[in-house]
Amino acid sequence: MPINGIDAVYFGVEDIEKATQFFVDFGLEKVQESATQTSLETRDGGTVEIRAVDDASLPKAVTSGPTIREIVWGVEDEEALETIAAELSRDRAVERDADNGVHTTDDGGFGIAFRVARRRPASPAPNMLNIYGATPNRPMNVPVDFEKPIRPAAFAHVVIMTTDAEHAIKFYTERLGFRITDKFREGRGAFLRAPNSTYHHTMFIVQGPASGLHHVAFHVTDFNEIVMAGTRMLEKGWAPEMGPGRHIIGSNYFWYFKSPCGGAMELTADMDRADDDWQMREWTMSPRTGAAWITQFQPMPGG
Repeated sequence: MPINGIDAVYFGVEDIEKATQFFVDFGLEKVQESATQTSLETRDGGTVEIRAVDDASLPKAVTSGPTIREIVWGVEDEEALETIAAELSRDRAVERDADNGVHTTDDGGFGIAFRVARRRPASPAPNMLNIYGATPNRPMNVPVDFEKPIRPAAFAHVVIMTTDAEHAIKFYTERLGFRITDKFREGRGAFLRAPNSTYHHTMFIVQGPASGLHHVAFHVTDFNEIVMAGTRMLEKGWAPEMGPGRHIIGSNYFWYFKSPCGGAMELTADMDRADDDWQMREWTMSPRTGAAWITQFQPMPGG
């Protein structure tokens, strides 16, 4: 299935204003706002859609309270959309919206949707890293700009918890063509790559005591942007969940922040790239496999 990656995420929340402010402080651009909903964008046009937890237009929640309500996957073209609709309608209800988008639920009850991708190409930021002994990437006599705005470029991945991870993983691999890049032993979870993506994972499904959102991750340029953006989140009063640090699986830098959306939001950068030649690895789930290193960061006195 020619699925590119995450195009949009819908949240049902208890406080729309607070959730909106979180994502504005996180670096997303507010593009639409009313008393009942807010839309915000990444640099490439991926959208975070915020609605009230009791909004009847949202799919049914897998848990009570604020949480993710629908993951929208962008696909290559209308032909891909029809292929997915035909495949999924074999054993579940499939609805179409006014733009021909496909809406249904996965085997764990999470709302999922598919539409022709709306994300636009986002020019990558220039490599400004100066490595000792190499030709400078940052121009001579130009210091780092520590005041520049930092905007997440795109969705990186979504992580969901489910009570039957093996069954949930089979749905995405066997029905939608996702590839497993790495997995945990004993059916504890797997990292999945959307078929048209070359990033290590666009989804992680993990075994848990109950179903729900763990986190949504957003790409930024580099580790400096993670730390600068995270420092600004701390200064604005948002609580960290974990990090900063660097994952072993995926190799990406990270910093997670608690959000009003029922799960954490992650700033991430420098993830492994993978295609069908990637050699899948198996891991034993433990704190050691979670991160190569991790710290708890506090800003200097006075900001």
